[in-house]
Amino acid sequence: MKLRTLLSLCAGASLSMLTACASTQPAQDTSDYDPLEPVNRVVHGVNGAVDFMVLYPAAMWYRDIAPQPVKTAVRSFVRNIGEPVNALNSLLQGDPDQAANSVQRFIMNTTIGFLGFNDVAADFGIAYHSEDFGQTLGHYGIGGGPYIVLPLLGPSNLRDTAGIAVDYVSNPLTWGSRNSETLDTLYLGSLALTALNARYSTLNQLNELQQTSIDYYAALRSLYRQQRNAAIRNGAEPSAPEFEDESASADFDDAFEAAAN
Repeated sequence: MKLRTLLSLCAGASLSMLTACASTQPAQDTSDYDPLEPVNRVVHGVNGAVDFMVLYPAAMWYRDIAPQPVKTAVRSFVRNIGEPVNALNSLLQGDPDQAANSVQRFIMNTTIGFLGFNDVAADFGIAYHSEDFGQTLGHYGIGGGPYIVLPLLGPSNLRDTAGIAVDYVSNPLTWGSRNSETLDTLYLGSLALTALNARYSTLNQLNELQQTSIDYYAALRSLYRQQRNAAIRNGAEPSAPEFEDESASADFDDAFEAAAN
């Protein structure tokens, strides 16, 4: 079974279960629901080993060797590759103005911005805004569900894992790369640059978290939940202080059992 087909089936199965947890307010997870913790910790350890051997040294080299204009160009290119997904999810969240901005940014940066290496749209005052399908589900009140550590990709949850699959199959570049060697090379290159840029961008934050936390796994899990909550709120202040809510896991268990029956 091909990866695209597998991801499509996973996304569909996950979404059918997650919709049972939807509400009318944007989701803000208040607890770290982690029923798969023993397995997650094993995957977390494997990911840490891969990071230590590959990503971390590459990110350190990139930080020390690459000049700032190169880093800025790579970040701009990575952002531009994701603009079709940003536009689609802004539209799904009922924000056509933001969707239009993402489309404008993609057209301008892909053409006169040399595939996005130059963010000319920003020079015209069109700001970048990131959206993904996990945020779209959260926008409509679907909670994160169980915490999941994905191989190589790291922290996630059931909602965001389904979102990753949907974003993958809805990205035009995913399908265009099947029929064009040029687009396939561009797509594979964008994946490598995305991984490098993401690891470089989090070097200081993750180093500090690892040095100051007693349990790095638990600290990373909590940080992921808080960052996703902030992304769903689009950076706005929370309406109420976050607190641990044990009922969140119970609600999801009820929905899981209902979906199974």
